Amino acid sequence: MTSEEQKGIGSDRIRGSSAVNVDLLECPICHDLLWIPIACQRCETSFCSACINRWLAANPRKCPNRCKIYIERKCPSFIVKLLAQLQLACYYQSRGCERVIPYEALETHESECDYQPQQCPGCRLEVLKKDFDNHTSGCAAIELTCQECKLVYKRVDAATTHTENICLREQIKENIRQIRQLTLQLHEMRLLLPSITKARITFNDLPMADEKSNFIPDMYRGLEWNKIYYIQRLHLEKNLLKNVHVPSLTASNSPHVALFSGKASISAENVNGIFTFISLTVYGAWNDNMQLLITGHRNSILVSKYTTVVLWCKPQLILLNWRDIDKVILQPLRGTRHPENGATIGRTHVVLAQVTIR
Repeated sequence: MTSEEQKGIGSDRIRGSSAVNVDLLECPICHDLLWIPIACQRCETSFCSACINRWLAANPRKCPNRCKIYIERKCPSFIVKLLAQLQLACYYQSRGCERVIPYEALETHESECDYQPQQCPGCRLEVLKKDFDNHTSGCAAIELTCQECKLVYKRVDAATTHTENICLREQIKENIRQIRQLTLQLHEMRLLLPSITKARITFNDLPMADEKSNFIPDMYRGLEWNKIYYIQRLHLEKNLLKNVHVPSLTASNSPHVALFSGKASISAENVNGIFTFISLTVYGAWNDNMQLLITGHRNSILVSKYTTVVLWCKPQLILLNWRDIDKVILQPLRGTRHPENGATIGRTHVVLAQVTIR
């Protein structure tokens, strides 16, 4: 919590031999030092911006000084200059911070102060920011994720729930699952190969995208595309996925891939049109372990449903072979930011490398 998030800045935090008349700098609402002040145009009284906004929410257009109407103006310059002369103790002085900061730098300092408390995600104890990394690196209650077997366990339970044998067993189970899935997909691919060759959409005939992205036209390949856009593979490789050779992720030689981050859909162009949704290839652009919900509809009625987990930069071929539908809805749910994704935050963008429809 910083000064602007608490009730106010008390005058007892002023340090140094300032000759400033503090009475001139008091907010008439909270009676603490003015913080980010604004004033009434009629009476020129200054208020903390948060204080006057709360007052106006309860008393619309009325000035606390009973002016006919409250009209906002900038705080008088002499008030701003007086405030700028103040030197203030940090809000976290009671926790050990000894810094004295100019008024104008107070917000920045307190938002970064090493003495602000942070809650450990494991044991839930409050720890000073300066000690946080050291604490979490040894906290027994912290949850860890094995990069090899993906098992999640608490550090204190490592000796019983994540032994070498357990880790190997989980990896074998995952490998068996993947082999079974690939075997099934290869079998279905052989059955569907004639139609897939003719009906695969790889976005290779779209106009060259700029460095950002373009939306797929409303009508493309005889279908309606909603909230799905496309981007150059080269741009995705260099600027978004970092150190990942995107063109090698799929067999397609298309210069583009499609992306969606919220509920998107592919529909039949005509009112009475139907199609067979055979397959799609997807992977996560930023987040890992995202759930992807795929639903098939006919005449606005849900007829098919499939849920899978989408991994970061690991293409997954999903074979559905849904017949006689007129709309497919794709909806990703937030996963976790992959540590190697090169972005500061995780996002629910899913790359759609290819779609097979007939």
